[in-house]
Amino acid sequence: MRIGGQSFSRFGGQGRLDSSRQLLFTGLALALLLPVFGAGSARAELTTNGEVAGLRAQFIEVNGIRTRYYEMGDGEPMVLVHGEGWSGHSSANVWSKNIPLLAKRFHVFAPDKLGSGMTDNPKDDNELNIQGEVDHIYDFIRVMKLGMVHLVGQSRGGGCVFFLALQHPEVVRDLVIVDSNTAAPEGPTKGEEALSRCPKEPNWEEWKCRVRALTFLPDQAFDDEYFMAGKYMSLLPKSQETVARLKAGAGGELATAEGFHKWKAEWYERIRKEGVLEVPVLIYWGRNDPSAVIANGQALYDAIAKKNPHVRITIVDNAGHFPFREYPEDFVSKVTNFIDHADDAQMSANPLDQAK
Repeated sequence: MRIGGQSFSRFGGQGRLDSSRQLLFTGLALALLLPVFGAGSARAELTTNGEVAGLRAQFIEVNGIRTRYYEMGDGEPMVLVHGEGWSGHSSANVWSKNIPLLAKRFHVFAPDKLGSGMTDNPKDDNELNIQGEVDHIYDFIRVMKLGMVHLVGQSRGGGCVFFLALQHPEVVRDLVIVDSNTAAPEGPTKGEEALSRCPKEPNWEEWKCRVRALTFLPDQAFDDEYFMAGKYMSLLPKSQETVARLKAGAGGELATAEGFHKWKAEWYERIRKEGVLEVPVLIYWGRNDPSAVIANGQALYDAIAKKNPHVRITIVDNAGHFPFREYPEDFVSKVTNFIDHADDAQMSANPLDQAK
C-alpha cells in the first residue's frame, strides 16, 4: 500500500452507501439492535455511519480503501489511532471523549484502522496484519496532506504508531503510546485472568465484556451508545467478511503470534543497537491495567530511553486499559504539556510522572 500517481476522492457529511444491497444490510443491522437497546434510543442515537457523542464521520479513499475518519479543530495536525484487532466494533469511536478536547488546540484526525470500524478490508489477504495497518495509516497521512503529525495510539493502535514512527520518522513530530503490549517488549499479562468470565467466542458480547473487564471505571468510561454503535458496525457484511478471512488464515505469518513476536524482536534489536526511534515519546499507562501491565510500560520506557533522551512515562492511578477515556481531561492535559515541552533536553532524566 503506497502512494504513487493515484487519484483520491473524499466524501463528507454522512458519507455514501455503495449500493442498494448495502443499504438493505445497514437497515437490517439497525433493526437487529432495537430489541437490545430499545427502539427509541436506537433511532435517536445511532447513525448509519456508526457515529457517537455527536461526532460526524467523513470518508476518504486511501489507495482504494474507503476509510472512515473523524476530523475536528485547527492547528497542528494530530492523528489518533485506536486499538483492538480487525473487527467492526473496534473503531475511532474510542476517542470520542478526547477529540473535542484536543480539537481546542490541534487539528485532530481519527481514522478507523484497516479492516476495522467502517473502513474497508484490504483487497489482498497479506495486508491484514500489523504492517498493513502501518501502511494504511501512513498512506492516510499522505493522502490528507498532513505533513508532520503528532501521532497518538492506544493498545494495538499504540503498536501501529510505534512501528510507523520507526519506519517513517519523516512524518512524525512526536509520539504518544497508551497501554500497548503491541509496542512494548514481550512481558507478563494478567489478561486471561481478567477475561475469564467473558464469552470465549469472539463476538459482540465477548467484546463488551472484555472492554469492561479491562477498564478500572467501566461505567465512567463507556456508555450504551458506544456499545450500540460497536455492535451495529460488527453486524455489517464488511465486518463479517473480516472475521471469515481471518479464520481462513488472512494476514500470513505476520498475523500469527509467533510471526509478530519475531518481527517485533527484530525492530527492538535495531532500537537497542542503532537508536532508530529519535522522536520525542510520551508513554501514558493505566496502573491497574490487567492486560498491558505496568511492568510492560516501564519496559517500553527503558528500551526507548537508552538511546532517546526525549521520553517520558506517565502512570495513571485507578485506571485500566483505557485511561484516556476514564480521565479524558487529564489525558489531554498531559499530552498537550508533553507536546509543548517535547524538545526539552534530557526529558527522560526525570521520567516518572504520577498522573493521579
